[in-house]
Amino acid sequence: MTRAAPLWIIAALLAACDGPAVPDAGTDAGSAPDAGTDAGEQAELTANAGEDRYAVVGEEVTLDGSGSTGAVTFEWQFGDGRGWDAPRPEAAVSVIYDAPGLYRAFLAVFDAEGRRRVDTVNVRVTHPLVHAPAQSGSIAVWPAREEVAVVSPDADELAVFAYSGGAVTLADRFAVGDGPRTVTVFDGRWAVACPDGGEVTLVAPDGTTDRVALGAARPFGALGALDGEAGLFVTLSATGEVARVAPAAGGGYEVAARFFAIDDARGIARLPDGRLAVTRWRSPDAAAEIAALATDGSEREVWTLAYDPQAASDTETGGVPSYLDQLLVSPTGRVAVVPSLQAAIGEGTFVSPRPLTHETTVRAAISFLDPGSGAEDFEARKLFDDRGFASAAALSSHGDLLYVAMRGSRTVERRDLLAQAQAGTLQDVGFAPQGLALSPDDRWLFVDAYLSRELVVYDVGDPNRLPVEVARLATVAAEPLPEVELRGKRLFNDAADPRLARDSYIACAHCHLDGLGDRRTWDFTDRGEGLRNTIDLVGRAGLGDGPLHWSANFDEVQDFEHDLRGPFRGTGLMSDADFAVGTRSEPLGDPKAGVSADLDALAAYVSSLDAELPSPFRAPDGTLPAEAARGRALFLSAGCPTCHAGPRLTDSGFISPGVPRLHDVGTLGPGSGGRLGGALPGIDTPTLHGVWSSPPYLHDGSAATLRDVLSIRNPRDAHGITSGLSATELDELVAYLRCLDGRVD
Repeated sequence: MTRAAPLWIIAALLAACDGPAVPDAGTDAGSAPDAGTDAGEQAELTANAGEDRYAVVGEEVTLDGSGSTGAVTFEWQFGDGRGWDAPRPEAAVSVIYDAPGLYRAFLAVFDAEGRRRVDTVNVRVTHPLVHAPAQSGSIAVWPAREEVAVVSPDADELAVFAYSGGAVTLADRFAVGDGPRTVTVFDGRWAVACPDGGEVTLVAPDGTTDRVALGAARPFGALGALDGEAGLFVTLSATGEVARVAPAAGGGYEVAARFFAIDDARGIARLPDGRLAVTRWRSPDAAAEIAALATDGSEREVWTLAYDPQAASDTETGGVPSYLDQLLVSPTGRVAVVPSLQAAIGEGTFVSPRPLTHETTVRAAISFLDPGSGAEDFEARKLFDDRGFASAAALSSHGDLLYVAMRGSRTVERRDLLAQAQAGTLQDVGFAPQGLALSPDDRWLFVDAYLSRELVVYDVGDPNRLPVEVARLATVAAEPLPEVELRGKRLFNDAADPRLARDSYIACAHCHLDGLGDRRTWDFTDRGEGLRNTIDLVGRAGLGDGPLHWSANFDEVQDFEHDLRGPFRGTGLMSDADFAVGTRSEPLGDPKAGVSADLDALAAYVSSLDAELPSPFRAPDGTLPAEAARGRALFLSAGCPTCHAGPRLTDSGFISPGVPRLHDVGTLGPGSGGRLGGALPGIDTPTLHGVWSSPPYLHDGSAATLRDVLSIRNPRDAHGITSGLSATELDELVAYLRCLDGRVD
């Protein structure tokens, strides 16, 4: 059952009032009585301004009041700042609007006695529709077949639903590669990018399947062929490339080309001029980045979304947009929209006068830019109160309404781009909504509620009516995860549960989406730590029961109860009474495991992240390239295994209960802060597996590259004996480090 608030209707009506200024309905109406005068026996006089409609800038639109009764004279006010038109006997009138907007036009009708009635009609005026939008996402519509498909990353399935005949029903399910993330339509097939399986799976409606291998490059965003281009474009997140997949001469499909787009490539979209737009998922600190490039890679430019320097407050947050996935271009071809999280990396008591709080750390944002030049309309950037992460979006067929999925808060927000106003919220859509799509006629809104395992369907065809939930359909044939892991994964990704966070801002996944790190350095000085670079969680389960965090201030995953109760401002997954038992309220105190089923479930999910991402820098057969093999010898001679020891490449552990093994390798500085309210004597040794995918480096993020770790940040050889290495040898050592992915060489 939907619980969308009545504010949807109220906001829509307010949005109409927020359009171009309209004089009072009685202005210039002569001596005509008010609409309510002489009702009773004169009720046969009615005004009917017709149905709400769309119009295009610069083109003539007809407003028709012929549905009125008893009228002999008609008078119009067009809602664009002009006064009332001259009275006329004709019911219809033509008008041309010079600018896009939401115009509330008034019709006043008069009978032979001079009595008057008034009605209104909303005219939604847009620029001409000149672009056929296409972008990657977890959900896609195939208009010709009246079908919508959703990927299931945990079940390795593609679920296809039919939406014809006024209903939405399951049509089919298909097995695809491991960890599917996006789906598109290409060459009469569903094309699915599967990064965990290192492939693109192409599925025909009859179930015939082709697979294109891309290995450790991690294909992520899939975009169907552009006009005049016989190809499927796929982002390769591990290498920053785009691959063009095309039909092979002997049948099936092959990789026809690969070219560089941008580091950490994620989403891909079609631009109005035929180019591709590729988002950089995790942003550098200075600005978010998007690559615009030719379909053959021959031309490339980088667009930016600016760092917002404003100081955080309870309603606004500065920082940098990050987790850029989708980029959506309006069908008018004049604006592109990018949903994201805005990370307040300028907050914290070491880098500013202000501590980070639950409502100033992250905030959901949507940014707007010109899809031709890439210029951002910075003043138009919209930040959402009580929302932490805008994960996906969908634009209506006229580009006037924007639906935005809020992953942690389990909501979908609707924004009227013509009125520049919020136009309602869909509450409780399901856990971790990560994809949205609209049917071509704008009637059905499809929501991929990923961790509820549901396609949730709403009837949104009438923007003046409360949306109606019409279906919740299972996206998986059977639950692929153990119950405890699924519960933990939901908790990890959720911010709406008040036990986890206050005001729906912070979820564990907002810093560790997909179990990875956000590549941010946060200032935790106010909580007794310091500048801390987010650590990847994938592969960490293999470290066993060792210490957690750079300062080794936790000794079990259940210690994250302190973060839930502290920085997140949640009430916690344990009862207050259980939390107060013995020394359990201390991070390294009495064990918390076994006390709270939900806290144990959260730990079970984190512990399931036991596989490193395969390195794309290894040879296709998994062996080390010659350069990396030479680097392995340098790794040994530089003394690196002294701390990065054993198959896990770390000596992390406790010397005695509560006393971790820490090292000062010359990287501590003024911003390094403390540990558990005291001094910070050193840093816990991180594993080097997966280091290829986790810049920046060191506990404070002060090394942008692995080479910086070995040179600029190691001037006194406290972090391995590297000062005597030549430039070539440094390259070889870096080449080896980039190959480390859990495999033993």
